Amino acid sequence: MNRPTPIITVLLMLPVILLWGCSAPGKVDISKLGPPPSAQELAERHNARIAPLDTLWARVSVRAKGTYDDGTGYEEQGEGHLQIARPESVSLSIGKLGETYFVFGASAESYWSFNLADADHRVMLAGDMDRVTRAKANALGLPVHPAEIIALSGLSKIDMATAGGTRWREDGKAVGIRVPGQWGSMMLWFDQRTATVVQAQAFDADNELIATAELSRYKDATIPGELPVLVPGKIEITTPNDDGFVRIELSEPERRDIRPMVFQPDRLRRGYRVHEVIDLDEALEDEPTDNEPTP
Repeated sequence: MNRPTPIITVLLMLPVILLWGCSAPGKVDISKLGPPPSAQELAERHNARIAPLDTLWARVSVRAKGTYDDGTGYEEQGEGHLQIARPESVSLSIGKLGETYFVFGASAESYWSFNLADADHRVMLAGDMDRVTRAKANALGLPVHPAEIIALSGLSKIDMATAGGTRWREDGKAVGIRVPGQWGSMMLWFDQRTATVVQAQAFDADNELIATAELSRYKDATIPGELPVLVPGKIEITTPNDDGFVRIELSEPERRDIRPMVFQPDRLRRGYRVHEVIDLDEALEDEPTDNEPTP
């Protein structure tokens, strides 16, 4: 199997907060901040803000830096497109000089990636969404479940029936809501003033951190005939015990009709003239599935 391409995942950013003062700030005593906004208040504002954005299209600039398991370092960058059809479908394509060399996608039924860098050996990885394991996600270079990419970008609706209460972050600059995740839970941290997600964290069933997305530089996504919707202009994804990152910067975000083919892996396979298809459900069927919830 080819080495997983590191450029993937995900969407949103942590707005930069400038600390004004004549001395270095000390530790924040969050007990003196008063009660945080309620989960219902933040969730209602968040859900209302993103409601008009049933689809999102944007140009992206992607930079990834890190180290492979064998110790070899990498640093890559490229341009492409991010396309989302809420609540479940997402596509991220990356290329250079007008040529696409990597594509990741997910829908309610399946997830896939295309490594097109070698014109003589284009490879597709694919699997069923209801059979995802940590090993299969890792084969695509994903630190999180494929179904959590949109949530990690801060663009998923919050279900109040399953959301927990709110609490201040340790630095007192954000308010968090814990929501169920595919392999455990997710923590969404909000700017209480704008109700935008500034940080999203994915945890496993043992409450160990899997990945963090910092969401910042929010900008208007154009919606024809309606007011624009704020979306993150920068998303930076990191994982614990790793000094690497994936940075996605969005430009020209807008709501637009997305071609169905973008979320149809079989049609994409034919269009990209793939030489090899690897079914992850067969190739990694017997791999261990640590930290996954018991059925």
